[in-house]
Amino acid sequence: MTFNQQSYLRLKLALSLNLRRQVFIAVCDDLQLRDRLSAQLQADLSNPSPIHPGDHPGDHPGDHPGDRAPAEAGTRRYPRLVTLDLNLSDPNPIVQVAQWLSDSPPPMKGKRRSPIPAFQFLGIEQLTRQSPATQRLFITHLQGIERSLPVLDSSLLFWMPQPWFRLMPQSALEFWRCRTGVFEFVGEPTPRLPKSMTPITKTAPAAVVSATPTAPRAVQSVNTAAPSPQAAALAVKASTTNSPPPVSPLPPNPWTVPSRPPAKPATTTPPEGPNRPTQAAAQSPPISPIKSAPPAPSQPISSKPPQPPAAAAAVSARFRLDAATAPAPSSVAVGRSPAAAAAVPKSISSSPSPAAQQPASTPPPLTHSAAPAPAASTSDSFIPNEAQIAQLLEHIAHLHRQQAPVPQLLDAYRILGDAYRDRIEQGDTSLPTLMAALQAYEQVMVRLPEKSPLWTDLLNDVGNLCWLLSRNPSAPDQVLPNLRQAIQSYQLALKKLDTHTQAQSYPMLHNNLGAAYADLARYEQPVENLQKSAQSYREALRYREPSTDPARYASTQNNLGTTYWNLSQHHQPKESLKRAIAAYQEALKYPDSQPPLSYAMIQNNLGTALWSLAQVEQPEVYLPKAIAAYRQSLQQRTLDAAPAAFASTQNNLGTALWHLALCLNDRPNQQLQQLQAAIQAYEAALQGVARLDAQSSAALLSFDPATTHNNLGLAYFHIATQAPRLHHTPPAPAPLEKALHHHLQAVGRWQHQPDLRQAAMQSVLQVLKAFYEQFGTTGQNQALSAVPAHLLPELLPRL
Repeated sequence: MTFNQQSYLRLKLALSLNLRRQVFIAVCDDLQLRDRLSAQLQADLSNPSPIHPGDHPGDHPGDHPGDRAPAEAGTRRYPRLVTLDLNLSDPNPIVQVAQWLSDSPPPMKGKRRSPIPAFQFLGIEQLTRQSPATQRLFITHLQGIERSLPVLDSSLLFWMPQPWFRLMPQSALEFWRCRTGVFEFVGEPTPRLPKSMTPITKTAPAAVVSATPTAPRAVQSVNTAAPSPQAAALAVKASTTNSPPPVSPLPPNPWTVPSRPPAKPATTTPPEGPNRPTQAAAQSPPISPIKSAPPAPSQPISSKPPQPPAAAAAVSARFRLDAATAPAPSSVAVGRSPAAAAAVPKSISSSPSPAAQQPASTPPPLTHSAAPAPAASTSDSFIPNEAQIAQLLEHIAHLHRQQAPVPQLLDAYRILGDAYRDRIEQGDTSLPTLMAALQAYEQVMVRLPEKSPLWTDLLNDVGNLCWLLSRNPSAPDQVLPNLRQAIQSYQLALKKLDTHTQAQSYPMLHNNLGAAYADLARYEQPVENLQKSAQSYREALRYREPSTDPARYASTQNNLGTTYWNLSQHHQPKESLKRAIAAYQEALKYPDSQPPLSYAMIQNNLGTALWSLAQVEQPEVYLPKAIAAYRQSLQQRTLDAAPAAFASTQNNLGTALWHLALCLNDRPNQQLQQLQAAIQAYEAALQGVARLDAQSSAALLSFDPATTHNNLGLAYFHIATQAPRLHHTPPAPAPLEKALHHHLQAVGRWQHQPDLRQAAMQSVLQVLKAFYEQFGTTGQNQALSAVPAHLLPELLPRL
């Protein structure tokens, strides 16, 4: 008996039991095969009593199954299985069933109505050609099926191809949980697969999948003799419930690789340990404008407060001081628990690091380090290529053809998932690779025994893959579903954790959970999700001792500090900032446990938190501390070692010095000193920008160079107008010339941002008027010669 015959007989048996409120899924990529199977299924189940117009079934002796010849004249049959094509304009299966029942209500059979038939839906694959909005609407309707089943009192069968089937556990979790059984059929795939999904293999796994992620028992072949109702019920129960079979010890995984050096940090990095994300780099903190009056300097322009990615690039049009770069968490990696390490290879690891210090195209880090490190050489690690992946897929197809035992299939899918994971660790975070890894691990979950010790690490891996998918730019509409799935996976992993044998996984999972909540806070309920993030990090820190694991302890403290900084933008700013500062200071107590650039990153984060607190209270106390932290960070964040991080921290330092200057209006000499120091920092930041431009890496910048130019122009203008009066010296043209140059640079960079460009143009006018006041018409004309010709018609009428 072939695999498809076995699957069909099980499906037919499940429907013939007339059980109510069941949800079955039939998976078939071959549409012609699906059409034949669905038609045969409807024919095999069509053996009800005929119905005479005007009569009631049961009033005649012949009104029993098999007593009348089919298709008698003047009779019609009420079906046991109805086939419906999914309505692509409104893909709501429940509405279609209700409409059919309204048009064809169950007839009376004696004093009772005939049972409501089951319904099978075809055409789900056609949704691939519909708009994303229609596809999401279908997923939404599937999510509500469980609530509608008690009212419907019927069973549903959905025919879908592999790509849509693989989407269910991730995007329609409530629907997935209420499924009764899954029946897969092998055939040649029909073209037009959804773009967002990539099937693992053309062959199908076990014919019936249990309602929970456990390994089903091997299903016995169906006897040709008609079974009794009790025997049939037991057969279906044996194939659909979650009683695990005895599993032989898994053979050693030939694809396991030894530990390798961490890869360079990337702008998006995955989670810890087996796999684990941490928070993303935060945006620049908001600052309330400080009104300036002569002789105080004009205010630099500030960046926008933290926002979701869609708005992250926007620059605030308000006239305010430029914010320092927001803190960002270090990457984190935790190894598997000792109990699982022998059976399962290490998984994806680490987490996001600040954009300012990471190259855009490099792979995610694999350890707690956020510092760049040499990429793993091919001689030190084994990275499966396409041919080896294809070999694994063919091996899995062979196992299906041979109807291999569940443990063999489980191990084969685990090896496949590990192979994809190794590619992800080396930087291949493309959507097909991520989906293939996730699909492979899902195949492991549906076969894994309920009490297996591998559940915790496997769910952590799945959570990390969902976290990585949430950061994949090719699927922006899946960010929230992926983040929610990641959180659910981590939470379920914690429930399945054996605290006696997997104690090290407990803090890892809480750290990963904190990172996922921190990402979710960027899109919805920021206060609630950031508080959950902080709670998870604190729970992780309860079991991360600095004496035994100082590196991960410091990384988690850093992540906790970043979460509190983000929380300060929404809730209790003073209290949240002080907690952020305490966390960063605690992380900095262990410098020897961290790479130099990771330690420098935390110093930068501390400086930003202190700078933010200075906007709330006691600026003369906290600004010098922020300046000291930035300068400490720059000892490792050098132009050669990390040009993007160097430029970001120098820009932060310039802003902090500018703020401190604003506090010193009653001490003009000290004010000028701080402004001169701010100029040096801003010019160093622009030096880093020039280095990145030369390397075509300007996208790594975490601040707007136009804002730096504008702030630098304001600082030069203040020195040009205040220094001569303070020192009783004649004015010099150089400071005004530099002020004009930097304001013109800002005008050019803001040409597509009218409000900001107008602010910079006002500063240009201010400088030109100062030229006239200090050097007369000759000086002003000389300054005008440096202005681009296309700007003169706009400037001259206003002089």
